[in-house]
Amino acid sequence: MRTGKIEIDGKEYLLCFSTRVIRACSERYGKIENVNEALSSGTEVKMMDESFWLLATMMDAGARYAKLNDIETPAPLSTDDLYDLCGMDDLLRMKAKIFETVENGNERKIETEMEEEKNTETTQRNSKLSGTSGMA
Repeated sequence: MRTGKIEIDGKEYLLCFSTRVIRACSERYGKIENVNEALSSGTEVKMMDESFWLLATMMDAGARYAKLNDIETPAPLSTDDLYDLCGMDDLLRMKAKIFETVENGNERKIETEMEEEKNTETTQRNSKLSGTSGMA
């Protein structure tokens, strides 16, 4: 799971770039690849709107993840809360934390049956090869 943390107003919030967030981004931006453009183009107000929306969405996903895994984290902030607590000078740091979280944990937690079978076959083949390599 792609998770990260951000400190706002002295509290540390868990961020999560979950499938729920990916779905919301796809609905909002057309496809996930358009997130960077949405956070980096347009007016300052538009960039703030998109950054605060995505950060609030990732905080909500982080709170859901925390609840499922018995992790303590403060209640997520809403987009309106972020407008009250953050300034324009925080925008670059927020975007950095968003992209850092997106990049974190690219490994999958669920392995498919085909991958398990492939890994088993590779292990068996490697065992056979190493067992015969010492024979002359």
